[in-house]
Amino acid sequence: MPLTLQARRLGFRELLTTETIALPFDYGCFIVKGSQLRAKRDELKKVLRATVAAYDLSIQEPAVAKKAIGKYTRTADSETLDATYKENVKDYALRIPYVSLPGLKSIIDFRAEGSAEVKKLALEKMFDNSLLQEIQKERSGAR
Repeated sequence: MPLTLQARRLGFRELLTTETIALPFDYGCFIVKGSQLRAKRDELKKVLRATVAAYDLSIQEPAVAKKAIGKYTRTADSETLDATYKENVKDYALRIPYVSLPGLKSIIDFRAEGSAEVKKLALEKMFDNSLLQEIQKERSGAR
């Protein structure tokens, strides 16, 4: 159950979201070592294609998405399913889950509060959107 729904049920109200305060945040990105990206590029591309297709299906068929959410969260509560769908599909998920430099920087800044070493990371070398770019190009050419 989304924490936002739990909080509402306890009488709290939402004051801010990452969106309302314009905090860059990359939701749903995949983390893979560079060596794995190079060694298993084709397999990873298939996983990412499936992720994009699942997102498309979730948007086109909310009932199917909510059924899957219910199966894997073991709930049939419609309020929970609606809130989970809204938060995880409608509000935050991206069709193509790119990593952005501002989004990555937000995470690093947060982590750096507990570890000064984190600030030394070279952010530009920490992500590679090339597979997603290839998929987006393929999909836009197929339409």
